Parts: sequence; C-alpha cells; structure tokens
Amino acid sequence: MRFLNVSDRKEASLVCRTWYEASLDPILQRDIVIHFHGLSTHDQAPKLTRRKMPHLMLDQFDNSLNAKSVVLRSCKELSENLKSLSLKGSNITESTFVEILSHCTSLTSLDLSCCNSLFLSGKLLEMNSDMQTLKVSLKNVTSLNLSSIRHLSDSVFNRIVTVCTNLEKMSLSSSHITFHTEAYLPRGKTRCASSSLLTFRNILDFIRLQSSKLISLDFSRNPLDDDALEALVSCDDLFLEELILYNCKEIEDVSIIALAHKQKSLKILDIRECVNLTDAGVGAIAANLLKLETLKLSKCRQVTGLAVKKFSLLSRLQVLDMSDMYQLMSSSAQEGLCKNVKMPLTYLNLSCCSLLTDVFVEALCKTHPHLVHLDLGSCNQISNLSVHEISKSLKYLQFLRLAWCKKITDLGILGFEGTAIPEIKHDHDEGGNCRCTRNYSSTTIFRKPTKKVEKKDSGNTNTNQKDDSPRYKLNNLTKLRDLDLAVCSNLTTIGLRQVLKFKELRSLNLNLVPVDDATVMSLTSHNPSLEQLVLAKCSNITDDAVEAIAKRLPRLVSLDISSCDKLTNRSMDFIMTYCKRLRMLDVSFCSNISPSSVDMAETAMRTLQSVHKRLVGGQP
Repeated sequence: MRFLNVSDRKEASLVCRTWYEASLDPILQRDIVIHFHGLSTHDQAPKLTRRKMPHLMLDQFDNSLNAKSVVLRSCKELSENLKSLSLKGSNITESTFVEILSHCTSLTSLDLSCCNSLFLSGKLLEMNSDMQTLKVSLKNVTSLNLSSIRHLSDSVFNRIVTVCTNLEKMSLSSSHITFHTEAYLPRGKTRCASSSLLTFRNILDFIRLQSSKLISLDFSRNPLDDDALEALVSCDDLFLEELILYNCKEIEDVSIIALAHKQKSLKILDIRECVNLTDAGVGAIAANLLKLETLKLSKCRQVTGLAVKKFSLLSRLQVLDMSDMYQLMSSSAQEGLCKNVKMPLTYLNLSCCSLLTDVFVEALCKTHPHLVHLDLGSCNQISNLSVHEISKSLKYLQFLRLAWCKKITDLGILGFEGTAIPEIKHDHDEGGNCRCTRNYSSTTIFRKPTKKVEKKDSGNTNTNQKDDSPRYKLNNLTKLRDLDLAVCSNLTTIGLRQVLKFKELRSLNLNLVPVDDATVMSLTSHNPSLEQLVLAKCSNITDDAVEAIAKRLPRLVSLDISSCDKLTNRSMDFIMTYCKRLRMLDVSFCSNISPSSVDMAETAMRTLQSVHKRLVGGQP
C-alpha cells in the first residue's frame, strides 16, 4: 500500500479486514493527520488505540466537558507516537492546556494559532509547577506556531519559549507585535517584559539567545520595517534556512539587500505582497542567496524583468511564485528561467502575468520537463500552441491551471499543433482602424463579407486538422491530479468529452465552460477519482448531470453547482442519497432549488461542514 496515495489507501482499507489491518502499518501513517472539528464532535470519541498516528489536529474545540473528554482521550491514546499537535482556534483553559500537553511527551511540533482565550488572562504557565511539568514533556518540541493571537504578551511569550528549550522554527504571523516600545516602558527603565504587549525588542532578545538553533522564522502580516528586519538578520550566529515575510508591506530594498548579504544559508524565502520591493532588492536576492530552493514573489508589482533575468544564477531553485507581476515580459522570463538547464524547477506559478506568450511557454516546457505544478491562469496571450507543448513535454505534471486563457480552443486540447483563434476584425476597416472611435479616414461603415476570405480560413483549419504530425492531447498528462479550465469559453463539449479522461484526477474546475449533461456523464465515467468538482454557471446542465455526479463519484467531498438554473430539488435528493462523503456544497443562485431542500440536506448529511446557499430559490 505504500505506493498508493492517501485517497487510494483509504479506499483500499475498506475492501476487507486484512487490507484494513495492512493500512494501519505505522509507516503508512506518517502523512496522515487526524482532524477533529469541535463543531461536529459527537458523544463518543473515536477509537484510536489501534492507530499509531503521529499527527493530531483539534480544531475549534470549546471547554465543555464533552469536548475536553475527546481531547484528553485522543492525546492519551496517541501520546506515545504523537509528533505534532494542533489546537488551532480551540477555546480551552490554562489547566486543560497543561493537562493535555503533559501526556504528549514525544511532541516535536505544537500549533497554538488563534487560541485567543488561552492567552486572554495572561496567566498561562504562571505557576512554577506547570512550567516544570511542561519543560519535561515539551523538551523535544522544535516547531512552535503562535500566529494570530491577539492577547500574546512578552511575559507569556517568555514562559512558553522557556518550556520549549530546543526551538528551531517559530511562527508569529499576525501577532500584533509592537515595534516602537519606548512610550510603554516604566519610568527609568530601558528594558522590561511587558505583561500586556508583545514587543519586537523582547522577541529579538529571544532570537539572539536561541540563534544557534533557530533555522526558521515567520513574521507575516506584521508591520516589520527596514530597521527591524536589518536588526533581525544581523544577529550573531543566526543562520536561517527559512524566512517568511508575507504581506510585510513596510519592507523596502534596504533591508532585503542586508538580508541577502547576511543570511546566505537561506533555502526558503517568502516575500509575497511586499509591495515596496523593486529590482534592486530582488536582484540582490538572486545574486547572493545561491542556496535558495523556494522563492515567492507574488504581487511584488514593481519588480521587472531586469531582476528576473538574474534568476538563472539560482541553480538550486525548485519552487518559484511570480504571480501578479504585470510587468514580466516573455523575453526576461525566458532568460531567467530557461537559460540555466540545470535549475531543478518543479513548481511554477505565473498566474496573471498577462504579457507572457507562447514563445516563453514553449521554451519553458523544453527546459524544465520535470515540472509538477504549473499555473498559467489569466495569461491571456497563451493559445493552443502552449497547450500542445505542455501536453507533449510535461509528462510529470500533476497541477495545471489555464483559467481565463480564452484563446484556448478544442483544437489545442485535442493536440492539433499550430492552431489559434483567428482574430475577429468585424469592428475594423481595411486599414485596421477601429470604428468605435471617430479617428478613421475610410467612409465605408459596413464591409461586405467575401467568400474568398471565408474559404481561406476554412482551408487553413482543415489543413491543420489533416496534418500528419503527432498529436498530443491534454490527456497525455497521465499524472494530472488538478485541472482548472475555468472561463475557457471557446472550449466545447466535443473537445472536453475526448480529453477529460484522467484516472488520477482529484480536482476539476469547469466554471463558466459551456458543458452539458452528456459532457458531465462522460467526465464522471472516465474520472472516477474526482474529489472536488466545480460546475458553477454551467447553465446547460440538468438534474441528470447531478445524478451522474452523485452516483459515479463516490469520493466527492466538494461540489460547486451554483448559478445552474435548470437544477431542481431532484438534484438535492440525489446528493443526499449518494454523496456520503460530501463536506462542501455550493448551490447559491440556483433559482429552482428550494431553501427547504437545502436545509433538509444540511440536517441529514452529517459530513457536510460548509453549505453556501445565497439567493437559493430566488430568495435572499
């Protein structure tokens, strides 16, 4: 079973008892997370003693006796093998917290993000006995997540890091850090651990103390400025491998250049939405951080091709996110990403880079045939040529997003090379002047259609279709698991029926694609592993399509059929009867589905966690 992915393993474990016992092998449990949701907890906690699960997530639990019983039993039964524990968003008391963690003696990762009630009083670990207890049980913890905690103070922070003596990774994302603390200090003191504020000075003291062990820090969504970042990266004996600065909007080139010169051991750098960065800062990263394996630059819109050209120096780069960089040109991207053939790139996000063309995509596919993740969403210059090259070269691709690429047609996904949508010139005169303005010299307003031109276009298409060159259909990507073709409005049912045949496909998005019942029936027959399906605004599908989805896709956990006006209450009946694993359902704006049928489904289906029903039945 070790060769199967998690979904296939779950299916195999249901075949017979022998296979179920085989699925409980500890080696197979390493990538499994048990997720208990507080809102859906029932009277009896599940039996966990037979499972040696290393990962446990207790999400949004309250402090009721029932919830406390579930939490304690889970931790006790899994304590011997439990490596990571998440209490994200749980509403528990200090005593319950200490009691839970006292059983988890093998923990290496602890997530306390969004646990605001736990820190509200400021008395967590105030008793010395509690600190001594947790100092023993948490001695192996190397990763600590304190993100999104409104009431975290210096005093509580110091007590927590004191019991976690071997910390290597720490996250303080969205933690309301105070950077200018002089006004809050008591009179006559230059340093003081605040009981009400979390100050950057206090955090910096801890980093200096722990610098020889720390390798990962996350300060995302904090008002970190150049002075603070420069002080951070200048700490003695600090050699970070990962630094997350997502949405730190006050950071500019000065501190990034200092970072590039002083933290050359970095392997992962996330500076998405650091909107003040320019080519100078990103160029310094490319020139100095030669060990980088992951670089995320999404929405750094002042960065141009001048900096991207230097990415060819990053010979270890595996993951690159350059989405929403509107100034990125094909020539610069090609020089930066395709010049170094030794770059082991496997993940590339170029969403909303609208100036990229087929020339770059063709070069990319030839240079990096081992790509696993490729996002070209909203790259509206991309046409059938790119689709053909992707289908031909990227045999290991698992994720492909081509949403809003409106130049893609059936000919592209069917593997006809050198085909594109002919330009529509109905609104232009013979000289190419637009008739929507008054700036044209021709007095001819309407031009008669000529049969000669029509025959020429038709002949070109026929020639392309009869070409003897090898055809590489989209389903040549046999390892594909996630496909997004949303708003590819020039695709038709003819092409989709022929290419939507992927045995391992988990997620499919056909939002605003003109599909009909026959297309849905075909895709449900040939894609049995689908778990997430989006058919929003597919106005031609009827209850028969939903029946096929419900009966043929037993693994389905997420279904979006919003704005499909031909669907009725029959669709809800099929969903209630056959979709036994469904967790998310969106039926918003379905005018012929009644609110009562949706309410009935919410009540009857225990697995449902999220239902979207805006204006269902035409009612607000």
